[in-house]
Amino acid sequence: MQYCIRVLLAFEDDYRTYREVFAAGIQILRPHLEVDTSSLESLGERIERFDPHLIICSQPNTVDPGGRAAWIELSVDPHQPSTICVGGHYSERAKPSLDLLLEIIDRVEDLVQTNDDLRGC
Repeated sequence: MQYCIRVLLAFEDDYRTYREVFAAGIQILRPHLEVDTSSLESLGERIERFDPHLIICSQPNTVDPGGRAAWIELSVDPHQPSTICVGGHYSERAKPSLDLLLEIIDRVEDLVQTNDDLRGC
């Protein structure tokens, strides 16, 4: 069964350009994905309605702990590492590039294609 992977990007409104540029880049480079954006204030509501597989956010997952296939806490501070969770496995990376985000998206897509109840992040 082929799934349409949904990716949600959520950042503070001060970083809305950042979230929109990342969302546009992902949509251009992975046009088969559903990509949406949200402010942090509406994150819980947007998660409920959009039901994303992957969330790329400036905050850790306090909205839906353990309920997503993947969550990337993308640090807006270049001196702080970003936390990546895919299928319950965590790692940290300094200044992740769009290329790395695309690699993670591809990995999430592969995992979701083979396991329709993937949670843990």
